[in-house]
Amino acid sequence: MLTILEAANADLEELAQLYEELMGKETDLCKMKENFERMEANPNYIVLTAKEDNMIVGSVMGIICLDLVYKCKPFMVIENVIVKSTSRGKGIGARLMKEIEEIGRKKECYYTMLVSGGHRKEAHQFYHAIGYDLDLVKGFKKYL
Repeated sequence: MLTILEAANADLEELAQLYEELMGKETDLCKMKENFERMEANPNYIVLTAKEDNMIVGSVMGIICLDLVYKCKPFMVIENVIVKSTSRGKGIGARLMKEIEEIGRKKECYYTMLVSGGHRKEAHQFYHAIGYDLDLVKGFKKYL
């Protein structure tokens, strides 16, 4: 049975392994724990996990950002969307996205947005299938 839960400190080592699959690079676990502690203290950060048989098979992070234009409604940036490669195609990613979007609605976010690497064609098909439209905006990213 699949459960969607907020991440906890006890999940971090397993999450680090999952994020390695996402990024292809090892996560600094000490820094991860430090950042997670800061994020837990800030209600604008939401990290969800998807668990099957008490093992993490997916995760998503939402960051609620305040805005200063129009009606000044917040928006949500979605990051670190990952479903374990052996668990894809089971609706886990869609469940995670539905849950993070519902949190955004409850927090009165005007919209959600995310970026995805240009080479991740399967991820792009997934995002399009759940209602994200590439034609509405053009994303830019610059590493500092």
